[in-house]
Amino acid sequence: MRTYFIFFAFILSFFINAQKNIEAKELTRKEIRQLKKQKAFEKQKARYEKRGLNPWGINEYAPNIVVAIREHLGVAKINLEKGTVILRESLSFKSGKIYPLWVVDGQIFDNPPETLPYQNIRDVRVYKSLAETNKWGQMGRAGVIEIITVNN
Repeated sequence: MRTYFIFFAFILSFFINAQKNIEAKELTRKEIRQLKKQKAFEKQKARYEKRGLNPWGINEYAPNIVVAIREHLGVAKINLEKGTVILRESLSFKSGKIYPLWVVDGQIFDNPPETLPYQNIRDVRVYKSLAETNKWGQMGRAGVIEIITVNN
C-alpha cells in the first residue's frame, strides 16, 4: 500500500510540474519582457526602500531638488548647500557654462526648478555626453537633467 501511495505521489508531482511548464510556454515574448521589467522594478524598489527613498529613488523629504535626485546623478560634482550640479566640464566652450540644463516635462530651466513637488517625480534621466545632449544644442553643452513627473 505504501509503494502505491509513493508511486501515485510521484506521478501527481510530475503532472503538476508539466502543467506549470506548459503554462509558462504560453506566454508571449512581450509578456515575458513585461514580467522581467516588473521583477526588476520590484528589486530596485526594495533597494531604494532600504535607503529611505521612494520607489523611484527620490528623497521626498529633501531640502532641495539636487538632494532629492542625488541617487540618479552618479559621479556628478554636487554642492548640496547651493543646490548646484556639475555633470561635465565645458571649459572648451567660450561662454564657460558649467551648470546643466534642467528639463521638466519638456519645459526648459537654466536652474533647478524650485516649486516641483518631489513626490510627483517618476523618472530622472541624466545626459552627459555630447551625443546625448545634442537634442538641446548649445543650451545642453554642460549636460542635461531631464525629470518626468506623474502629470506627464
